[in-house]
Amino acid sequence: MNTKQLRYTSRAVRVWFIGIFLVVAVMARAVNVPVLFTNTTDTVFGQSVFVVGNIPELGNWNPTLATKLVATACNGNICDWAVTVGIPPGTSYEYKFIKRNDCDTCYGDANNVVWEPGSNRTGSTPGLPPPPCPGKTVFYFSGWSSASLLFSNTLTGSFEQRAMQPVTNGVWRVDGINRAGEPNLTFVFTDGQGNFDNPDLQPGRNYETPLDAFVVKDGQIYNYWPPSFVSTNRVETFFKTSTNVQSRTIRVYLPRGYNENTGKRYPVLYMHDGANLFLGMGAFGSWNADTNAANLIRFGKMRETIIVGVDQTSDRLSEYQPPDCLAGTADKYAAFLIQELKPQIDTSYRTLPEPENTGAMGSSMGGLVSTYLGWEFPGVFRKIGALSTAYWRCNVTLNNLGNPPARPVRMYLDSGDTGDFTNDGIALTMQARDNLIRNGYVFNVNLDHVIGFGQNHNEYWWDRRSPRAFTFLFPTSDEPNSVLDTFACPPVITAYTGTNLTWTSYRARTYTVQGSTNVEFSSSMNWSNLVTTAPEPQPWGYPTAPVGGPFRFFRVRQNQ
Repeated sequence: MNTKQLRYTSRAVRVWFIGIFLVVAVMARAVNVPVLFTNTTDTVFGQSVFVVGNIPELGNWNPTLATKLVATACNGNICDWAVTVGIPPGTSYEYKFIKRNDCDTCYGDANNVVWEPGSNRTGSTPGLPPPPCPGKTVFYFSGWSSASLLFSNTLTGSFEQRAMQPVTNGVWRVDGINRAGEPNLTFVFTDGQGNFDNPDLQPGRNYETPLDAFVVKDGQIYNYWPPSFVSTNRVETFFKTSTNVQSRTIRVYLPRGYNENTGKRYPVLYMHDGANLFLGMGAFGSWNADTNAANLIRFGKMRETIIVGVDQTSDRLSEYQPPDCLAGTADKYAAFLIQELKPQIDTSYRTLPEPENTGAMGSSMGGLVSTYLGWEFPGVFRKIGALSTAYWRCNVTLNNLGNPPARPVRMYLDSGDTGDFTNDGIALTMQARDNLIRNGYVFNVNLDHVIGFGQNHNEYWWDRRSPRAFTFLFPTSDEPNSVLDTFACPPVITAYTGTNLTWTSYRARTYTVQGSTNVEFSSSMNWSNLVTTAPEPQPWGYPTAPVGGPFRFFRVRQNQ
């Protein structure tokens, strides 16, 4: 246990903060601020309004990366257009509305654009409060006699070398790197004598991570303190019999350190067409989901996640077909996943079984059944990846995405724009996206949509687009960073007025304020729970709780 106490005395009342080293996995994604963009203008048939601007969330002025608005009401050719986009806190931006023709091959044409006349529009999002500790903190395991961090300094726009300080034998530390909350830190290590620690020992290759505090050990980045030995990822296989659908092979990807981190539980992603998922598999190519996930996890971009590959059978088309269309049996396949397979996975492995930690992903018909699972069973699956989805096989599922109520599900959609199945189903995937937007979904919060320009309907491209899906559905920001709030910058009480208590809190953590009526502080205090907070939605915050009554001592506990 790592404990930090801060004492305030007022009218004989004493207050402590107790920070506890815990790893928790709760929370929704959003830290971005939803910004509504609206425009009323005339358009012709086959033309839509987009928004594009000077930040990545608005496409960096690239029309092919602009975000399409949806028409909400029309009077002749004059329509009201709207879309809501999540933009990071404290961001000032410029933007314009543009008009673009809608067709399968038009979206990738940078010349397909009519710019709004006049000056750029401007906007900004409210900022976060000052961070508890400025900059990022890096811990590094090395046998070097000295160590420095060579990093891209976003404050100066150049690379800078910063000396690290020894913490214990073989562990180095440096604080105040760039700004806390920035989306990416690029760096390598050096001993100052011409030796560098590059990922995979590849000269010129850099580490990069979104984390505000982390440990680097043996080429891996962690948001928790790793054990002395960390096993590599692996895939286990078993055969699952069923009385409801065809029996089949199940393949389970276990992330790094699963054997050693015996107290840790993991989110789970169920992926269809399991025989095509992992390295070296698949008659028509592989997703390489195991190596893609491992590479993302090693840089702190994706949560350590269990991936369950569910093999397809000769009944694939029927099992992946929703029952409202073409007499599909996806309801029976869903029952197999929910009632037969998931209980076995949750019993056999250390999972986080809650719906907010459970996802489904697939491509083509696998994308269709994933959409069906998220929309019909949000009490089980709340992270959905639908790649190159065969929405042409079920208009009911496609149209349901626009029918309220919206589900509490995070959705990733994509397609290519060329080749088989009417240019990889780009038009219907765009329709699915528009339906979700009309139903209240927000880009960069609970919706992501990607067009793979020049990409076709096959495993080669699903392999290359799946990392974006993985990081959107299972980002490390969904779980607490115990390196940050335990070792780098533990929470402290910042104010006590006699009636209110304020302290620092961190993303995805909950806290309980407790009070004691004891006259003197002792090891056998009787604590009463006064207030428990909701999970902190932002990278950091400063919650305030009312305290008082007969209590003479107060403390704030960081919860599991």
